[in-house]
Amino acid sequence: MGDFERRVLRLVAEGKLTADEGEELLRSHERGTLRDLRAVVEDSLSGVGRVVREHTEPDVQELLRAELPESEEPLELRVDGDFGLTLMPGEEGLCRAVWSVGRPFFGEVPPPPDVRLEGRTLRVEGRARYGFGIGIPFVGYTLDVYLPPGTRLGGTVAQRLGRVRIDDLPVETLRLDTQNGRVQVEAPSIRDLQVASRNGSIEVSAKDAGKVRVEAYNGRVALRGALQDVDAMTRNGRIEAELKPVQGGRCRLQTLNGAVELELARGIACKLTAETVHGPISVDMPDLAVEEDVRDFSRRRLRGRTSGTDGEIEAELSTTNGAVRAVQRQR
Repeated sequence: MGDFERRVLRLVAEGKLTADEGEELLRSHERGTLRDLRAVVEDSLSGVGRVVREHTEPDVQELLRAELPESEEPLELRVDGDFGLTLMPGEEGLCRAVWSVGRPFFGEVPPPPDVRLEGRTLRVEGRARYGFGIGIPFVGYTLDVYLPPGTRLGGTVAQRLGRVRIDDLPVETLRLDTQNGRVQVEAPSIRDLQVASRNGSIEVSAKDAGKVRVEAYNGRVALRGALQDVDAMTRNGRIEAELKPVQGGRCRLQTLNGAVELELARGIACKLTAETVHGPISVDMPDLAVEEDVRDFSRRRLRGRTSGTDGEIEAELSTTNGAVRAVQRQR
């Protein structure tokens, strides 16, 4: 018995091929008829594809549909789970929560989380184990929450697994914590936002933002918009900030292993401090007045100022292992 025959018999024993498919493969191999062999393989692949589709097309279930009257008070979030979470605008005066669950190849489908609206407090609690699929890392579970447009968000969101996304809803005072998952916040306005992630990128974008605090352990950090007071730190990952004009702005970007890049619009007055131990410092600010430029074997440090009439910002950029870059562009 050759290697081909042994492989076919093993696939049959494992249930990946039926006995008839295995017999046809062996006959085709023996006859050397490529057409018959291709037909059997295509039939087998189509069967696998059907199984994969069955296990990746999610089952959808509405967990909550409740009235949420317009109010000046923010919606208080109390979320504790390990599934993907998205908060986005929906219908006026209505709060909806939709649960989507894939069917894992191994293990049981977990029960949906408990979702309750108590006055101006939205509570979500639940644990969802992630199942493995053939050729697919995870078959995941997500909760999509639709809120009246303009609903301001507050409270806390704590996730162990799964991404967190806020799409086009204003943020009042909110804390987002995730251990493993991407965090994305795209808001028209932010008053006070704190984001912490152990493994996963963090992206924050706002047209108007007050205080933004970001802390990551492993992952890229990207910040965009008119952010007044920014403090971003990561241990392993790149930090990018693209900031629009504000008055009296402050920006502190710090990483241990990774590059730091700041991009400002031309015309913003900037007080700049850039520092790295292992890596270059690159500054493209046409009217920068350099106050300090240290370049020796132990560190590289540059301080300077630019003038401008379109807002002002104080920026501190630092890394241990990586490049530091600051640039001003005409927009």
